[in-house]
Amino acid sequence: MYCTVQDMIALLPEPITIGDTNIGTPSPGRTDPASRSKLTPDEAIRYIRFAEEEVDSRLRPYYVCPLRRVKTFETEILQNVMNGSSVEVRVHDTGVFSKGQMVRLQSRSQMETDDIGSVKNMTTLVINQVKNTYVMDNSKISILEFPDPIPLVTARLAISYCFDQLFAAEQAPNVSEYGKEQRRLAINSMDNILSGSALLFGQDHTGMRFVRGSLFDAYQNPTPEFQFGREKQ
Repeated sequence: MYCTVQDMIALLPEPITIGDTNIGTPSPGRTDPASRSKLTPDEAIRYIRFAEEEVDSRLRPYYVCPLRRVKTFETEILQNVMNGSSVEVRVHDTGVFSKGQMVRLQSRSQMETDDIGSVKNMTTLVINQVKNTYVMDNSKISILEFPDPIPLVTARLAISYCFDQLFAAEQAPNVSEYGKEQRRLAINSMDNILSGSALLFGQDHTGMRFVRGSLFDAYQNPTPEFQFGREKQ
């Protein structure tokens, strides 16, 4: 998926929750609705899939879709890494690493993909599960992620879809202003990609078999009248 459920949770307003809690906390005479999850994780994943379809449909004339994770940063490992759970890995600087990121541990003979459990200090991070052993002399750790701003765009679109459904179930209008704003911000970011002002790092272009498309000018949209921003919902 282009984004995670945690990405959606980070952008949702506080009253909207994603989880498995379906029973309110008992209180005298009533049930507290704030403690009940509005969306299940499976429902959130379904909305993310819908958002991915929108992203791919707009990018397919210019980029090979579905998009792929790319290595955006790589650094050497400064101590031997043993297999196990919650394994500490020392690097020169943990400033670019954050909790929940997908990383690749690799040496000359083996490679695996894991998640970061936490960043302990400026030089040490903790990996949730390491399956192999890596020697510091020939091992590296790298970050694997989708290019910016695809995760944010996908999360905003997924939120706009689910928020409109929740809002329509409780209010008279069929769409919410919050959902419209999230959709507008996402489409503006997509317009930046289509106009060439934002480049998707590490992705393959369509149309040129032996020449990288990034060597040419910005791509021109085939639509004669291209309206940026899409202010009209």
